[in-house]
Amino acid sequence: MFCHKCGRKVTSDANFCFNCGANLKEDVSETEEEWLEGRGSSRNKKKRSTYMPILPPIISMFLVAGTVGWFYNHEHKVNAEVLTIKKEAEELALEGEYDQAKNELANAMEMRPEYHVLRNNLEVVKIAEEVNAELEDVKEQIKSKKFEEAEKNLTRLREKITRLDGPLIQPLKEDVSEKDVMIKVGKINNELDQLKTVEELSRKLAIISSIPSEEGKAVKEQILNRIVQLTVEEAEDKIEQKQFTNAMTLADRGLQYAVNDKRLLSLKEKVDQSRQEFEQAEFDRIEKAMEAAAKEDLKNKNAALEIEKLKVEEDEVGGLTIAGEVKNIVSASVSSITVYYNILSKDKNVLDTGFTTVYPFKLEPGKNGKFEDYYYGVFEDVTVEIENITWVVEE
Repeated sequence: MFCHKCGRKVTSDANFCFNCGANLKEDVSETEEEWLEGRGSSRNKKKRSTYMPILPPIISMFLVAGTVGWFYNHEHKVNAEVLTIKKEAEELALEGEYDQAKNELANAMEMRPEYHVLRNNLEVVKIAEEVNAELEDVKEQIKSKKFEEAEKNLTRLREKITRLDGPLIQPLKEDVSEKDVMIKVGKINNELDQLKTVEELSRKLAIISSIPSEEGKAVKEQILNRIVQLTVEEAEDKIEQKQFTNAMTLADRGLQYAVNDKRLLSLKEKVDQSRQEFEQAEFDRIEKAMEAAAKEDLKNKNAALEIEKLKVEEDEVGGLTIAGEVKNIVSASVSSITVYYNILSKDKNVLDTGFTTVYPFKLEPGKNGKFEDYYYGVFEDVTVEIENITWVVEE
């Protein structure tokens, strides 16, 4: 059994509904079907009354969700646009278009004033613009050879950007390093004319060799050329003074810096050739002196006799005919006269010796005697010299 008012199930013997307190005995004339139909209508009404209070919050929730979604999408688009502008500004700054980069960042800051990264980027762009302009000034100072001034300005710029980093600052740091190399190279290049010794040049060479740049390589070549020039000049002076060992030492020292330099290698050949020529000239001079002394000694030893004729003839079979005359130039008679001779090569080396006797056996004062001899086995150009003459003076 059910309550005809609230629809709750009750016991069959109950007079009042325990839920709503309705009198269950009233309106009992309603049929069960009518009651059930009424119950259904009451339940539908109850459902409608139950849903009505929650509809406004649900609608509000959807409105808020839509508003939040729209705001989120809007903010997302603004953020994306700001990031795009930021990236474009960075690219413009890298290309040197600093004014456009600053304008782009200013526009982005109006859209996102609380985005501190934009403000930082704007400050970096301003610093980059200032540093780039000052680097141009440094470049002009280097061209004008104002190296001290350029070096001071470069030190200040390096301190200005040393704590900064990023794609916009890194090229500036590289540019600063490049200008630093240019200053070092320029200073050394400017000093080359004042460097007068190989020792001074070698010290500068050690410095410039540690600079890996095209400018450094060019100055290194200049220093090496200067070392070669000085080496050649000093060595030539030593050659003139016949100091061949010192000249060779200078050439070897130069080759320690200018390795395999053709000029220095040629210089060594010249030193060696000059030394050989000098030694040969000295040898010839000494030999001639010795020959002259020997002839003088021969004359002293043989004051009684004088060679008047000496004839040497070579035949086709390698034989050599030696003939001549001697004259007694003293007042005494001489006898048992023997002539000693040397056969000399083209280089004045003694190939062999020989002797022959003079006839007649005895020469009176003022008289001539003859001698001749035949030597076999000559197959080159030779000369013959009289080495000595012996005799016995008649009492």
